[in-house]
Amino acid sequence: MTVFIILFLSGTTFAASEEEYEGFETKTPLLSAESDDQADGALSRSSNEQLTNRRKVLARDADLESVAEEDVVAPRGEPRLVVMAAGASVREDEGGQEGTRTAADLIQAESGSISTSGCEPVIGISYRDSTPCTAEVAQPPKEAPNVVFIVLDDVGFGQIGCFGGPIDTPNIDRLAVGGLRYNNFHTTAMCSPTRACLLTGRNHHSVGVGAVIELPAGYPGYSMTLSKNAATLPEILLESGFNTFAVGKWHLSDHLNAAGPFDNWPTGRGFEKYYGFIGSETNQWYPDLVSGTTRVDPPKTPEEGYHISEDLVDRAIGFIKSQQAAEPGHPYFLYLSFGACHAPHHAPKEQIDMYKGRFDQGWDEVRNETLARQKAMGIVPEDAELPPRNPDIPAWVDLSEDQQRVFAREQEVYAGFLTHTDAQIGRFLDHLEDMGQLNDTLIVLISDNGASREGGFNGTSNNYLYFNRIIQNVTSVLAHIDELGGTETWNHYAEGWAMAGNTPFKRYKQNTHEGGIHDPMIIYYPALIEDGGRIREQYTHAVDIVPTVLELLGLSAPEVYNGHPQKPIEGVSFAASLSDPDAETGKYVQYYEMVGSRALWYNGWKATAYHTPESGGDFMNDTWELYNTDEDFSEVHDLASEYPQKLQEMIDLWFFEAGKYQVLPLDDRQKARFQPAPKTGVFTYYPGTEKILEPELPDTLNHSYRIAAYVDIPESGAEGVLFSIGGRFGGLSLFVMDGHLVCDYNFVGMRHYTVSSTSEVPAGRSALSMAFDLTGSHQGVCTLYIDGQARGRAEVMIQPYRYSFEEGLEIGKDPQTPVSESYESPFRFTGTIEKVVMEVEG
Repeated sequence: MTVFIILFLSGTTFAASEEEYEGFETKTPLLSAESDDQADGALSRSSNEQLTNRRKVLARDADLESVAEEDVVAPRGEPRLVVMAAGASVREDEGGQEGTRTAADLIQAESGSISTSGCEPVIGISYRDSTPCTAEVAQPPKEAPNVVFIVLDDVGFGQIGCFGGPIDTPNIDRLAVGGLRYNNFHTTAMCSPTRACLLTGRNHHSVGVGAVIELPAGYPGYSMTLSKNAATLPEILLESGFNTFAVGKWHLSDHLNAAGPFDNWPTGRGFEKYYGFIGSETNQWYPDLVSGTTRVDPPKTPEEGYHISEDLVDRAIGFIKSQQAAEPGHPYFLYLSFGACHAPHHAPKEQIDMYKGRFDQGWDEVRNETLARQKAMGIVPEDAELPPRNPDIPAWVDLSEDQQRVFAREQEVYAGFLTHTDAQIGRFLDHLEDMGQLNDTLIVLISDNGASREGGFNGTSNNYLYFNRIIQNVTSVLAHIDELGGTETWNHYAEGWAMAGNTPFKRYKQNTHEGGIHDPMIIYYPALIEDGGRIREQYTHAVDIVPTVLELLGLSAPEVYNGHPQKPIEGVSFAASLSDPDAETGKYVQYYEMVGSRALWYNGWKATAYHTPESGGDFMNDTWELYNTDEDFSEVHDLASEYPQKLQEMIDLWFFEAGKYQVLPLDDRQKARFQPAPKTGVFTYYPGTEKILEPELPDTLNHSYRIAAYVDIPESGAEGVLFSIGGRFGGLSLFVMDGHLVCDYNFVGMRHYTVSSTSEVPAGRSALSMAFDLTGSHQGVCTLYIDGQARGRAEVMIQPYRYSFEEGLEIGKDPQTPVSESYESPFRFTGTIEKVVMEVEG
């Protein structure tokens, strides 16, 4: 019996005669191991066509003559089919080395490119005469620690206990006792940009995230697409053998919906697992949750004890437990990013009530008390001065009794929120300790920017008023004072408390004075830190953390990642300072820019210019200030008039850095960038559709539109939501209740405009519709239709700019919080919805 071996080979052709071996050879390309990538239509061909390198499918009974037809895609090399008896040999032809080769030799020669680093497999006829190579798996550095980033949101320099703040944070303080507090750490002044620096080691404009992700401007520094030329720390660590997990706030993608793209979601930027919320903020009681790239419901309700901070820590612990069970001792990188203490300030009542009466003295006294503690701790120099109150902030004693009562309660709620978050950090640290991992883990804790003034002068029980340019008066907030922090509010504190939270600095989040950019940082790493509890004074920035971690791990950033040439790391490692309090880091300059405000730090001097957003783009008339921050920690003494030449040098250097890192052009627009071009046209939605979030919704704020739900209602009747956008704090809902079609316009949570049909909804198939006709700015007439017949109308006022950051367009339900006070969420429709068609006039 003769055994034949068929080889699929390409490249050099061998020549042999029938007399030389018992078999035959043809140069006809019957089959080939690879097809030409450049061939016309190659990507569109079937798998059979691609396999055979043909433009036409090869018939099963094709003979050699038909094979030679001229419909073959040109191969890279000249491929050939060799059919030969086992053990037979061939001689290499033209220019080849003389000698004979067996079938096994040919197989091995052709597969020689298949190898792994440091190993060449030997390929024989079977596994018995072959030697394999096991694919190498990336291994982390020997004895590498786990790495954990804990990111707080909108927490000022003077709020945490171990930084002299008035709020109890015993677990964060516990990290400080065993680690180091960096009292000269800086951020970019806002959420997304700081996170871009923190995860890439490059400046925020340099990677395209010059402001918050919702403010694209069409320039390289403001594309709001996190650059692929800047591999993230999780991408680098994943390639180095670490497991990578992200839990919590992301805020680094402007694509929030099911259509993606997801390449800048956590799982697209190096994290193997993700659980949290993608946008800027979320309801802490009823959050918009994502697992991987899929939206999921919270595991329980607030009535059952749910709060997102607890959920995030539960999930972080779960990720680690599962990973360690599968591979004990294997290192991981965890990014634990809380929603706290960004608005809404939601916390369990028991934590809030802990602070009852503790802020009745007001923000002026709290600032003084905080500065005294900071000096006693050594967090600030003994000669640090408290700047005057920020513009527009009155003395506490000049406030009315109602104002004092409301403002004090708002700060109590914020304090309870931070203390509750601290308790979750404590649970996480306890878990690491119970697993014996706490001392083998490098922990970096920061806040992403200074305390926020976005609650306005009075604070608010509904922060969506702020985003719709509406000021809530004290009387209105007072009416909700007992609800602040609970499920019925989306609350924020008065800006006077943000000033106090940034003690001893000027201004706030969004600003490039120290109040916006000078934030707390703690590093815990017992393996290297021998003087735990001490303070480090080196000038550091969020951009410096990645190079520091890489140096501690003995790793370097790649020059090319996933085919993308990489920008150099732009931060400067401060790893030496962990073991040496006097270490020189080599950092001497850092620029700042946020929505037109600018600053530059250079060797102990700082120039800064405050710019009012939405002021028409006049940047040349902004006033620059000059401070010697080595001697004036809190920017009290402006030296611009004394050292005009020094100031000009600093301004010139700022422009140099701005050109280097894609900062220009300056842009102070927020409203225009925040509101993208409206979507109009016809849109069809079906039951089961994942919710769609703003700003990718069809425009129902500035255009006339129609919504038609095609339903089938049983004889027994049905009820529930057909279509909804938004929730308790603003939105619209079309629903069936008590046999009637109802539309509820919820105007920023302040007033409901409701219209109900004059006749009942019939059983069977029907079209239930509403039409909104715009009659003026953010107002119009809503008309209800049942099977094309008008059945009710009312004048309504609609949301000026935004419904919600997280409660989007839903079909057949209204989850999270209810748009209407007439029902409780999710109020699912109990009939059958075929589809919902929405038509927005262009």
